Amino acid sequence: MKKRIRFFILLSVVLTGPVAQAQPVEASDPGFVLLDVLFYRPLGFAATVVGTGVFIGISPLTALASIPKPHDAFIKTGNILVLAPGAYTFVRPLGNRDFPYVPSSYKYKRAVLDNDVPPKE
Repeated sequence: MKKRIRFFILLSVVLTGPVAQAQPVEASDPGFVLLDVLFYRPLGFAATVVGTGVFIGISPLTALASIPKPHDAFIKTGNILVLAPGAYTFVRPLGNRDFPYVPSSYKYKRAVLDNDVPPKE
């Protein structure tokens, strides 16, 4: 009796597990993939680090620019200086030539919401 119960539990786990779906694969140029790994990714990392430093350095001026409406200076400068090069470096698939790279969908809620927009729940 215990063997049958174990068998049905194992069978239910195996049959209800996640199934991998086929994803379309785009052919990419092997030369560009090599160029991407050796040149564009390190350059994007450097741009992310420098952009983060500049963002921190100009944050007092950004705070002054955020006083009048629409109060979105931090969001805009953060998107331009930190998030765009970061997404290009760390999120973009290898061999993808899109710049600025915009991910198709986010799994997580945004930490910072635009002002005058109620949070969605």
